[in-house]
Parts: sequence; structure tokens; C-alpha cells
Amino acid sequence: MKQKKDLLIINLSVYVIVFAITICIIASIMFFFYKNIDRMNSSLEISSDYSKLNLYFLKTVKLNDITINNYGLVDSNDTSSYFITFAKSDGTTNTFVKLGDKIYFDKIKICENVEEFKVIVDKSERESVSIETTIGGKLFKTQYVL
Repeated sequence: MKQKKDLLIINLSVYVIVFAITICIIASIMFFFYKNIDRMNSSLEISSDYSKLNLYFLKTVKLNDITINNYGLVDSNDTSSYFITFAKSDGTTNTFVKLGDKIYFDKIKICENVEEFKVIVDKSERESVSIETTIGGKLFKTQYVL
């Protein structure tokens, strides 16, 4: 009887050890995939923010009879950031500005986690606007011709 009891304890111990090892392996695999999904989500969010900025700029620039009203630097809270204001032929204006770590189109928040927003206007030949934006450590450069 004692041998059966000892055998039962050994079998139970082996079962618990194998179960614990299996749980650890499954947990490490799940943690690996979770880190990759989290990293992918942040890169998709960065691309999504830039896509929104690009679409708003395209919509604004491609409108007929639009001109650059004003552009330059705005100083706020010890940081300098760029802004650009477009004017339509009917007198309405649209402004893109970086305040803090966000880019706004008029009063609509377009992007978050923006480290740099630089506007370069070239008035030679055809008027164009170049945008250099760093979002989440990723640099985006785009040029728009008016």
C-alpha cells in the first residue's frame, strides 16, 4: 500500500511540474506576441496620424483659388513651432499649427505625439509648400504644389 501511495505522490509531483512548465512556456509565447502587437499598434497610429495630416493638407491645397495668407513661427511655452494659413477666394481661412505635441487644423486636432512640424514655402516658379513632420520618432516629408 505504501508503494502505491509513494507512486501516487511521485506521479502527482511530476504532473504539477509539467503543468507549471507548460504554463510558463505558454505565458512567454503570449508575452512575445503581445509585445509585437503593441509595437504594431503604435506604428499604425503614427501612420494614421500622418495620413490624416496629409489628407487635410491635400484637401486644403487642392481647392481652387487658394493662396498662402501667412506662415512662420509661433512661440508658445518656450517652444517654437510653425504655422501656415491658407486663404480662399471667398475670404475664409484655414490654419495648420503645432501647439504642444499636437497639430491642429483650425480647431480640429489632427495629430498627437508630434515632435517637429516645419513648414517651408517656395515661391520660385510655382508656389509650393514643403512639410517636414516628425511623429513618434518617424520623419515624414511631403511637398504640395499650389
